[in-house]
Parts: sequence; C-alpha cells; structure tokens
Amino acid sequence: MELTPEQHARVAADLARRLEGCAPWTRKTRWRPELDVQASSYPALNLFPGVRPSTALPRELGDGEFVDSPQGRFRYVLRRHRRGVPISTWWNGKIGSVVFDGDIELPMLFEREAADAPPSSTSPWRRHPWMSLTPAELLTLRPGTKLARGRVVIAGLGLAHQLLEVAKRRAVTELTVVERSSELCELVMPQAMQVLGSLGHERVRVIIGDAFEVLPKLEADVALVDVFPAYGDNAAAMAKLRKRCRKIGKLWDWGWHR
Repeated sequence: MELTPEQHARVAADLARRLEGCAPWTRKTRWRPELDVQASSYPALNLFPGVRPSTALPRELGDGEFVDSPQGRFRYVLRRHRRGVPISTWWNGKIGSVVFDGDIELPMLFEREAADAPPSSTSPWRRHPWMSLTPAELLTLRPGTKLARGRVVIAGLGLAHQLLEVAKRRAVTELTVVERSSELCELVMPQAMQVLGSLGHERVRVIIGDAFEVLPKLEADVALVDVFPAYGDNAAAMAKLRKRCRKIGKLWDWGWHR
C-alpha cells in the first residue's frame, strides 16, 4: 500500500514524537502498546562477544558474524536493529510496538530447515528465529522469573536468558536445566556457565530429554516451562502436566502473564 504525502508526514511526526519520549529500560519496565526505549539501556546479553553484528540474513553472513552449533543445526547471530524501526510486542492477546532511539544488537538463534523441507526452499535456515532477545521475549519471560525460589527447573534453554535472570535471584538455591537438544546445550551452556559462575551458581544440573517426560520425575519448588512453539494457548497441556508433576510445587509456562 502506498501512502499519500500527508500520511507519510503523519507517520514521520508520530515516530519523532516517540523517539523524543524514549525512557530507560529497567526491571520495572512494563508492556504498553507504545514502548519507547533508550537504546543504551537495553539489557540483551551477547553470549559470544566475538560475533560481529550484522543486518544480513543467516545464509548471507560472513566470517565472524555467526557461531554454529557442533553439528550445524543452530546458528547464533547478532542482528543489528536500526533506530526508529518498530518491533512488535505482545501481552495477553494485545499487540503493540517498541522503538529505540539508537541502533541495538539483538542475539538470535536460527535452526536449519528439516531434512524433508520442500525443494523450493532458498535457504537452509528457517525464516523465523528459534529465539531472539526482543523486548517481547524479555517481558513475557519476566513473570516466570519472578516466581523463582528454592530449587528451580528451567525447561527449555533457548538463549539462556531466563536461566541467567533466575540465577540473579537470591532466593534461588539450586538450578536444573531440561533441554531436548543436546546440540543446543553444547552451543549455549559453556557460554552461560561463564556468567552463572559470576552469579554464584558454578554447578547447574543439565538433563537432556523431553520436558513432558522428565519433569514428572523431578522434585523442585518451581518449574518454568518454555517449550511451546507459540506464546499462550498452553493451558490444556499445562493442566495435564501439573497433574503428573506431584513433586513440583509450582509450574509456570510461557504465556502466563500476571
């Protein structure tokens, strides 16, 4: 759709208004339809400091712009996101956007297409990231992090953001990670352990397996479950899982928003 000159002017004026009102990102930042953030305050942690940021697609990256997992299933990249370009956010069925007053660098993890992907595929990498540390991800993981205390299980490693945030909580005494992909653990956990050590969690138990099979066998105070392909609509699956996890005090899933 092509905008008229008047529409272009209104869009430009609205963006200028938002950029002038940018505020620091803090642990108290809450979702709202328009979230305008100072780029220098955004806390996305780059696990691989040697990786150079890029705007290229995963298949077009050059040397030094990515790190692949041992068998090549996952690719870690640092996506440069430009000042003033909106990023979608969501919260309990509501949609919004965030803009930054400067460029930011977003860690992203891509997965290779399945071996039986259609021949028409022009890239070996899936179109959407396996995980990315966008504001929507950080905000929607935060309710689970706030529940963490005592013995905590993190089901679904991703980019280790929630694992590292949980480790910062003084009430957490023990950490266990349950992740289906051993290859993802080989890529992410060595880097995460360097940070965990500085937070006083030198020892973290890692269990390779399906969360729905492993969790019912574990004892814990809290389990944070982020293994679903989409945000929300996990109530039925979680209700069944809770009935089977008799030795876990509280289970949270990605999509629980209070």
